[in-house]
Amino acid sequence: MPFESVDRHTAEGFARWQAAGSPAIPSIEIDGTSTLIMHVSQVAALLGLPAPPAPAATRLAYDIAVVVDSWAANVRALPWELVVAESPSRGRSIRNLTMNAVYPISLLPAAYATGTFEWGLVDMDEQLARGYGTTEALADFARRVHDEYAAFVFAHEDVLAESDPWIDAPRGRMRFSDLLGHQRFHISFHHRQVVAFLQERGVEPAHPFRVEHLDGLTLPGSVF
Repeated sequence: MPFESVDRHTAEGFARWQAAGSPAIPSIEIDGTSTLIMHVSQVAALLGLPAPPAPAATRLAYDIAVVVDSWAANVRALPWELVVAESPSRGRSIRNLTMNAVYPISLLPAAYATGTFEWGLVDMDEQLARGYGTTEALADFARRVHDEYAAFVFAHEDVLAESDPWIDAPRGRMRFSDLLGHQRFHISFHHRQVVAFLQERGVEPAHPFRVEHLDGLTLPGSVF
């Protein structure tokens, strides 16, 4: 199916984005109508196509726990000045990215129970991040998210394989398994950025985990 993909950060892409009414990103435009999306399954539904195959929900859920575990371990080993330094990821610090990537994982158990994923579209990452003023506090936050989320996955391991409820999210309605797929991609994408940033600074991550090894995960060629 022919399509065009544009980057808002280029001159042509910015002009196209403005002409489309400056929709939130990422969005897909079909016949002049823009729709905000979170997962590729939503694109398939909009185009009337079958959803692409994906790893089982239980596998996705456990993968997320592994990435959060690695994230928490890496943060704890860092000096504070590196935690708050600007990175090539749009100038965001590791502290900011922790709120952007790890915080929404803490919302997944409630999403499964209530059918609503409460991670808003308003960018509150920096506001949340400022509540953590030390490396230890930030690492404790990430570790707490991991422990509580991992306990949820362990307790629901069999249920996740059988029940895949619909979830209402700010970026549209989707199955819980698709929400897991998006969150696995999202935190893995930023995990890879953090690792690259640390290595550029001459710091090897304390937890040398490569997200590229996760089953069925396809990340962009460009890290930043």
